[in-house]
Amino acid sequence: MPTSKQTTERAKSKKNVVFKAAAEVFAQYGYKRTTMNDIAQAADISRPALYLIFDNKENLFYELIANRLDNSIERAISVLSVEATLNTRFIDALLAFEKAYYEPVSGSPHGAELMDTSQSLAADVLMKGFSKLITAFANTLKEAEKCGEANFQDTPLTPKSFVELLITALGGIKKKAKTTAEFRKQTTQVAEIFLATITD
Repeated sequence: MPTSKQTTERAKSKKNVVFKAAAEVFAQYGYKRTTMNDIAQAADISRPALYLIFDNKENLFYELIANRLDNSIERAISVLSVEATLNTRFIDALLAFEKAYYEPVSGSPHGAELMDTSQSLAADVLMKGFSKLITAFANTLKEAEKCGEANFQDTPLTPKSFVELLITALGGIKKKAKTTAEFRKQTTQVAEIFLATITD
């Protein structure tokens, strides 16, 4: 008889299969045109089985956003903890986050719709997630300041407001960059300009 841990792991595995399939379907058709039947077919499960896991399309999309955001933040935090210079860790962590969170939808013709839907259906998840992300980057800057790698004396910004302003700037790049390569290049350039104001 399976243990509760095995049951939990099995349920998590099923959800991950659905999340992967749903992400691909949403990217292909957009949120509005996608149906639960489309997702069930892509995940190779029956429609009734899908409804046993998620109440409806809104619930599925909400949990998909939460899952993707959590995974993206964990990737960024992992990169921030490696042994490297502040600039390397900081920029690599930004790129790692965006590669997992933003880039999967950036190439979709429905990318703008999906991002807008995320804001309307999962605003609380995004607010909580980005708060955690900002805190992780801000804590990295605070530690760098203690170690002499960064200096905030010549700027009116705090580590937290520094990160918030940078992420706002990256939001503008997302709207203008035409390719993933261009987005990564401009993200790196903007981050380097920001970091130059607090490093020697």
